[in-house]
Amino acid sequence: MARGRNRQPDDSDRRRYTTVLDTARAEGRIDDAELSRRSFTIRYARTVGELDAVVDDLPGPRVTPKNSVATMVVAGAAVVAAVGLGILASGNTSDDPSDEPQPVAEAPPVEPAEPVEDTPVDMFSAAELTRMWEVLARLPVAGLGRIYLHDDWADLEVQSAPGALTYDDLEYDGALGVPEAGSTINDEPEAVFFPLDEVHPAVVAACAANAAEIAGRAGRAVSMIVIDRDVSYGDIVTISVHLETDAYGVGAVVTWDASGKYLLDDGIDE
Repeated sequence: MARGRNRQPDDSDRRRYTTVLDTARAEGRIDDAELSRRSFTIRYARTVGELDAVVDDLPGPRVTPKNSVATMVVAGAAVVAAVGLGILASGNTSDDPSDEPQPVAEAPPVEPAEPVEDTPVDMFSAAELTRMWEVLARLPVAGLGRIYLHDDWADLEVQSAPGALTYDDLEYDGALGVPEAGSTINDEPEAVFFPLDEVHPAVVAACAANAAEIAGRAGRAVSMIVIDRDVSYGDIVTISVHLETDAYGVGAVVTWDASGKYLLDDGIDE
C-alpha cells in the first residue's frame, strides 16, 4: 500500500478499510472498544498512509483492503478462465469425429441510448431566481442597474466597481457568462444602481405568478420581467411584469415596488 500513501482518501477508501475492521471484529480479533477507536481514526484520516496504519497491526493474518477495480479485474479473469476450461472440456468429450465448430449465436442489436436532455431553465420560478441571486452574491456585485428576465435566460447590467459610472453586461442561463463591457451612465450611481438585496427572488416569482390575473388576462403568459429604478415612480426600484400580447397585439405591464407590497400599475389600461 506504499503507492499513493500521501493521497487524501475518499469515501470509497474509508469504506474498504472499515470493512477490514468489521471482519476483524466478527472474527474476534479485536473487541468493540478497539473497533470504535480504529473506526474513529479511519473517519478522520487525512492520508491513505494513516489508513494503512489502522490495519497494519491488526491481530491475526494481515488483510490488505482490496481496491474494488482490481478485485473486479481478478474476478473477471477467473470467469474467463472458467469459461475457457469449460469449452476445452466440452471439446475433448465430443462424440463428433469431425469436430465441426458449433455456430455462434449472434448478440442482439444494441439500441442506441436516448439522449438526455437538460432540464430547461425557468427564470420566472422562485427556485431558479434564488440560484441566480446566490451566484451573484458570491461575486460580489457592487450594484445592479437593470435586470431583464426572459423565460430561460437573464440579461443583467452590473456596476463595474463600487462608485463606478460604468456597468458590465452579464448573462445568466443557469450559469453566469463572461462579462462584457457595457456603457457609462449619465447620472449619479445612487440614482441608477441598486443593491442586490433590494429585491428578493421570491417576491419577483410571486409577481410573475399573479400578473395575468391582476391585469384581467388570466392564462396569459409572462414574456419578460424588468427590474430597475423607475423615474416614473420617484426613482424607486420596481418590478415590471410584461405579459405576452394577444392576436391584436395588445399586452399589459403590471408593476410593483421592490417589496411587492404595493401595486403601482395593474396593467388594465394598456
